[in-house]
Amino acid sequence: MAESLSKLKLSVWRDYVPDKSLILRRGTENDQALIGVDSDLQQEVYCWQMREDPFAGVSEEALRTRLQELLINSFDASRAPPERRFTLLRAFLDEVTAAIEANSSEWTVSQDPPTDDEEAPYRLNPLLALKLHLEWLSESFAGQPGVSVSIR
Repeated sequence: MAESLSKLKLSVWRDYVPDKSLILRRGTENDQALIGVDSDLQQEVYCWQMREDPFAGVSEEALRTRLQELLINSFDASRAPPERRFTLLRAFLDEVTAAIEANSSEWTVSQDPPTDDEEAPYRLNPLLALKLHLEWLSESFAGQPGVSVSIR
């Protein structure tokens, strides 16, 4: 599971209603669907890819697994948008904050150093970086209606 998270991609979506009805053709003329105002469409409004494994510095295996499962299960892209709202992010952030405050998250050497000084090791606490980014996203998008999060 840790390898699949090494390139974590987070997307913020909002409900999308097309101005006009659309037709989606899937191959033949008989295989088409009408997309209109009652369709469940989403539009990606923000995307962020973390190149580090956000859980790499978590020292306890059980805690690392719990955090991974909480994040992936809560925000899996296959879940319906109402099940992936920003309000659910608070539970994950509370767990991460507790882990960081308990010193369960360590600093690691980044695999992707900044380009200005490639000689010096670039240290990163990936869990802290994820937490700070998610808090910023929550402050930016949480109050807007029809906004959801997905993790891939």
